[in-house]
Amino acid sequence: MRWILQRYSSWARSFSVHYSIGRNVNKLRLCRCPRLKSSNGGMIYVPLSISLFGFGSKDEDTPEDKLITTIKRSVLNINRGNFDKAEQMLHLALRMAQDLQSREGITYVYDVMANLALEREQYKKAEKLFTEVMKRLMQEGYAEDNPKILHISLKLANIAQFLGEVNKSMLGFTWTIQKLEDILRNSPDDTDVQELLGLAHYWFGQLHMKMANYEEARKYLKEAYECFVKTHGQENEECITILNNLSVACEKLQRLSEAVMYIVEALKIVKKTNDSQQEGILQSNLGLIYLQQGLVDEAKNLCTQAWRMGQSKNDEATVQQAEYCLNEIKAKLANHK
Repeated sequence: MRWILQRYSSWARSFSVHYSIGRNVNKLRLCRCPRLKSSNGGMIYVPLSISLFGFGSKDEDTPEDKLITTIKRSVLNINRGNFDKAEQMLHLALRMAQDLQSREGITYVYDVMANLALEREQYKKAEKLFTEVMKRLMQEGYAEDNPKILHISLKLANIAQFLGEVNKSMLGFTWTIQKLEDILRNSPDDTDVQELLGLAHYWFGQLHMKMANYEEARKYLKEAYECFVKTHGQENEECITILNNLSVACEKLQRLSEAVMYIVEALKIVKKTNDSQQEGILQSNLGLIYLQQGLVDEAKNLCTQAWRMGQSKNDEATVQQAEYCLNEIKAKLANHK
């Protein structure tokens, strides 16, 4: 089946590039990955916040405060997609931090630069910058199992995946997950670490999907889902994405009833979020699974609904997926004549 999986760089943002898994099989499309938000509704794009660094000033007239304002504007431009403007402002912020001889400020700017490079899929550049941030933090005395270090380690593992360095990525994820689990054994209520572990499980699950290790993918995606529900609740776009990924893994394992269960659950959530695109794609996905189960009428009904929804919303992605589903139904009926 066709599964178009979107690649994450963090809970806080999603890549626009898709990749396919599987050949010469029916195709299901995964719903788009949303930009993930923090529990209070704000973006959590920047992983090492000003408060985490302990970098800030209450005096709005100081050079330090001007630096912070420049960084904040850079982040705002990133979230708005104004990447060139953000890049210019970050280079200005870096010069300001260097003039101030602010080690924390320089480190923070490098971190935002690294995230911007990741946002732009400049993986080698992002890897170099994240490595520099990690080096600077460890020089300041941060241990290798500090959550700040582990967050960067997690991103480096994911970057290795994008660069095709699978063994390096596997080692990075395995090591980071073990360290995060060790922390939670001693501090089970640490929500920041819980969220990091959920992110690690999600990315690791995606890597296993890419490697066709579907049982492992199913395991880690389930853990990611449980973690995300625990830290953010269920009624959000993020859970829809994770549930649909779970249905990918289950379909590959021919656990069709389980795949249906996850998509039905995702559809319940999407109706509450009023996201017609995701609803249409999920309906087509469910129709394709029903088709595998021999439920042709149910499959046709769902995919027809999805097609009509896509047409009414001028949503090309939904229409294409619905048409694919309907064509598969026609082909199956023709083969049985």
